[in-house]
Amino acid sequence: MLKLVKAQGQGIVSDAGRWGCQHEGVPVGGVLDVFSYTVGNRALGNADNAACLELMGQFDFVCAKPCTVLFANRSAHAQLNNRQVVSGQVLVLQVGDVLRTLPPSLGFWNMLCLRGGVDVPVVMGSRSACIPAGFGGFQGRALQVGDEIHAGDLHSVSCLDPAVRLAMPLAVGDSAKPLLVHCLPGPEFESLGKESRDLFQTQLHVLGSQSSRMGYRLNGVKAPLVLKEALSLRSHAVHPGMVQLPPSGQPLVLLSESQVTGGYPRIASVLGCDLWKFANLGTGQSVQWLVVDAVQAMRAQLIHDKELERYQYAIESGVSENHDD
Repeated sequence: MLKLVKAQGQGIVSDAGRWGCQHEGVPVGGVLDVFSYTVGNRALGNADNAACLELMGQFDFVCAKPCTVLFANRSAHAQLNNRQVVSGQVLVLQVGDVLRTLPPSLGFWNMLCLRGGVDVPVVMGSRSACIPAGFGGFQGRALQVGDEIHAGDLHSVSCLDPAVRLAMPLAVGDSAKPLLVHCLPGPEFESLGKESRDLFQTQLHVLGSQSSRMGYRLNGVKAPLVLKEALSLRSHAVHPGMVQLPPSGQPLVLLSESQVTGGYPRIASVLGCDLWKFANLGTGQSVQWLVVDAVQAMRAQLIHDKELERYQYAIESGVSENHDD
């Protein structure tokens, strides 16, 4: 068990999301980085849907009961008893140990997985917090000082050897380079003028300050995108990964806590195997869009699936991975 003794920022309980409830107006929610979340859970021997903590800012926990944890995001910044710890390595905590998280080097959120998952009630098929509606997660709210985080029992007997460190998924090797994101054309992609269709794929789009877990606003470095003519659209269903075009002409990519309907033109849809990459994006960093067809999309998904299989093999075999960070 971990007791929260300092909280500067926002901390929430997340899992793979609350799928199948969008028709009731409930957002999917869940972790921003599903890839690292899955790898982290498997490294601890957890079920794939075991809940974790996503932490933005500084959080100090005191171990009140022995537990086993792992930081799943590649750029995690944390200390155990004032000594630096790394992502991808199992940490066995004893009573009195102090675990501190600090802002990561890439993105905004650290992901802390507990062996057995975070023990909170399942609400509408998920343990994820839905903060606006006040349900799910830890009592329907963000974490507060004094909260006690208990580990559940969603795990098997196997667990990655603490002596082994996995090289957790890395979206981009150099933060100075753009994040490459594959997407399919959206229903209104052809409504863009030809110059804007070309511009969408050739210019870099920089993450703006008006961004949240609902969606990231991306500003084109050359010019905003322009429609051939004004569109009058009825409100339609949207989902995480949909790329909308507000009147500003700057794309908005919807993330895990996005609304379930919208009326902006849908110019693209991020491949599910690439959506996790946005969790590694920080203010001022850029995105390079790669528009693909159905065959190329399936090929990208297969490559992603193979990468997950490689992690599964590394976990089961106990083979250490090399790191350059």
